[in-house]
Amino acid sequence: MGSPGVCAQRRWLLQFLAIFASLIVLLPSCSHPAFNLQLPGCRHQVFLGREAFRYVSCVRGNCSRRAEETEKSDRLAPSLWPEIFAWVKGSGMDTSDIQVEVAPVEDLARGELGLLAKARLEPGDILAWADTSLLLNKDKAVDIWGSLVDGLSDRVAIALLLIHERFVKAESSTWLTYIQSLPGFDGDVSGPSFLWSEEELELLEGSDCAAASVRMYNTIVEEYEYLNETLLSQQPKLFPSEVFTFENLLWASAQVASRAYGDDTEGAHLCIAPLVDFLNHKAGALQLTRFSNGIVAYAHKHYEPGEQVWVSYGGKSNAELLSQYGFVDVDNAQEAVYLRMGSHLQLTGPQKERKLELIADLLGEGVDASAAIFKLTRRPRDWQAYLLPAVRILALCDQDSWPANARDMAPQQSDRLEAAAYALLEEAIARRSSEYPSSLKEDRAAVAQGSLSERQTLALQLRVSELELLELTGNHAAEQRALIQGE
Repeated sequence: MGSPGVCAQRRWLLQFLAIFASLIVLLPSCSHPAFNLQLPGCRHQVFLGREAFRYVSCVRGNCSRRAEETEKSDRLAPSLWPEIFAWVKGSGMDTSDIQVEVAPVEDLARGELGLLAKARLEPGDILAWADTSLLLNKDKAVDIWGSLVDGLSDRVAIALLLIHERFVKAESSTWLTYIQSLPGFDGDVSGPSFLWSEEELELLEGSDCAAASVRMYNTIVEEYEYLNETLLSQQPKLFPSEVFTFENLLWASAQVASRAYGDDTEGAHLCIAPLVDFLNHKAGALQLTRFSNGIVAYAHKHYEPGEQVWVSYGGKSNAELLSQYGFVDVDNAQEAVYLRMGSHLQLTGPQKERKLELIADLLGEGVDASAAIFKLTRRPRDWQAYLLPAVRILALCDQDSWPANARDMAPQQSDRLEAAAYALLEEAIARRSSEYPSSLKEDRAAVAQGSLSERQTLALQLRVSELELLELTGNHAAEQRALIQGE
């Protein structure tokens, strides 16, 4: 079982893609930090990334061969909930407070499962909880392999544990019933977009989701390469080559990305919580709570019997939701799109160096003003405080009174400067919108036809959501400029 032996040209592609990763900015924390990846990145990375890493399909000679699986129950069968509930109850966990059941739902994506209320629930009632003994976490991996996995990240350790339980332990696994409920990402559900083909990823052109998806895929490739050169090659009896393949690591990594919970953005105490992880995302719901004896989800509102219950994955844009979980929230109040200096916000006019110095002062120490990235959200008040001062600086000309420091640009300026700033913002939004392959009207029409595949639909829903935000922000900028100019 030798090392993968990547050829020289693929090595430089790997290094080339790593440079693109440095363009990325950190996104907000949430209860699902399995991939601490960032947006936005270079959208062209999508076309290089997939090509650069196709070699993994033949690494170790066994990647296309899956281990024999135990016969799986139908994920959408009516018997699924009784089986899971009996399994949870059989673990010794007190289930008296649980008044929900697992059922197929399609609110966010086809083929997904969710939790429905079996009785009327009030705010503060327990929706679901998972005892510590049921959690799939690094501690369970250490119980099996000891110090061999101590140095691995929680995410990788849990992925290896999932492979072990599904393919090695199989029918003797403690988590057999739960594992049988997991998607295979083989057509049953769309899955996170880092599982998509190169052709499918091209549908994400214009969105930062494309580069984020490729970066996630590339990260798994790099992890597999490292594991193959170390742990897997050195311990073939504990990690049989026909089981610990790249294909299976990709499957397990997608489970961790879409189902694991952690205490912070770094993924501290990362774990998969069976039963709790059937809760789907809804903005405004409560996030999970960790206690010493497990993880608990509480109701944030009244629920009637038969109504789907929800939890919040945190404030995530649709690019994050699609790249990590495999769905798009068409009413996402947390939607976000990014504007970049140079590409969208262009440095023109007099005293360019002085403008850059002021923007650097505005953004703080350690930020390269020439490569600054600004986040747009649905509510102008969320971005005006940091974006408008930067645009005002860009709009300065010789006839203006130049500020002593960037803080002086926070208050409203002269009518001329305010109007010029909003005009520059309109232009930046138009440049950002032009990066999508089609217009908002065209994408809306394509979605409305209803003839697209699941992944095609999700990609266009994402583009529509982002283009709507850009249109909303552009209209706001135009309205403000018109008000200032008395139009």
